[in-house]
Amino acid sequence: MRKEEIMLQDYRVARPYSYLQASDKDLYTAKWGNKIQLLDLNDDSLPAFDTLQFGLIGFKSDKGVYINNGRPGAVEGPREIRHQLAKMPWHLGRDIEVYDVGDIDGPNRTMEQLQESLSYAIERMLQLNLFPIVIGGGHETAFGHYVGLKHGTRKDVSRLGVVNFDVHFDLRPYYKSGPNSGTGFRQMHDLNHDRGEYFKYLVLGIQEHSNNLNLFDFVAKTDNIDFLTSQEMYKMPYDKIREMVDEFTADMEKIYLTIDMDSFNSAFAPGVSAIQSLGNSPQLTLALLEHLAASGKLLGFDVVETSPSHDIDHHTANLAATFIFYLTRIIANTNVD
Repeated sequence: MRKEEIMLQDYRVARPYSYLQASDKDLYTAKWGNKIQLLDLNDDSLPAFDTLQFGLIGFKSDKGVYINNGRPGAVEGPREIRHQLAKMPWHLGRDIEVYDVGDIDGPNRTMEQLQESLSYAIERMLQLNLFPIVIGGGHETAFGHYVGLKHGTRKDVSRLGVVNFDVHFDLRPYYKSGPNSGTGFRQMHDLNHDRGEYFKYLVLGIQEHSNNLNLFDFVAKTDNIDFLTSQEMYKMPYDKIREMVDEFTADMEKIYLTIDMDSFNSAFAPGVSAIQSLGNSPQLTLALLEHLAASGKLLGFDVVETSPSHDIDHHTANLAATFIFYLTRIIANTNVD
């Protein structure tokens, strides 16, 4: 880690409120709520796991959404997604464990401070050989997560690419307004550009009516950024989409994957910071997520922008939990193989 001592800022240890079900050793009947274990990242006596295990961490902030004039509420996303995940059946076998390591939570701290705190927590998770699954929070989650992955693997990974399922580029300039939920990937680009380091970014599901022409102009003039619109994905055969994704990610050594829940049609995901009348199909997205997971390149992923106060019958939180369920299963099988 970048700090010698292990004392994470803005860090709250996990509480068992989402996992009150009794332990169930029968894997045929167990649910995630029976199996998830709690872990304190500030415990400096923890040894690194011998094999890759999963770690859940919440990012309880939607300050960036508020600054970006979105609908606040994603600060409670981690709580509700945990509740939905706890109900999922356990399909990960006996050798895989999932640890809830708590939250980054600082209501009186700045967004930039919280992003930095998340990055340190991600480094700590990698140090312990935990695969990071970050539950947002607004999409300001992305920059902190990415920086943590980048610093935590600096010696081992030189080509960390980014794949984002989103209707927005989130490449807005931030020099005057400051960072927010719509600037994270511009911050990643600038960070790597200033250092002369690798940065490659693919966005799947862009909506033309949700991005101004300045953003399309920036993408057109910038190397190693590409996208498919939601309408293109609707019209294209699945094999063609997968082929395009494979071509773009071919030279990525590892992939940071981020899923913005506002990329889906509001019929499937009404509880988000920015609703979409014409969004992506969850089934198509899941097929692509499984394909990316099977590549063995995923280094960490997050699900962001779930806003429970705007949700209907927990549809959005349940969909986010469902993505976690399937991604972990594919990653676990790939890691074993």
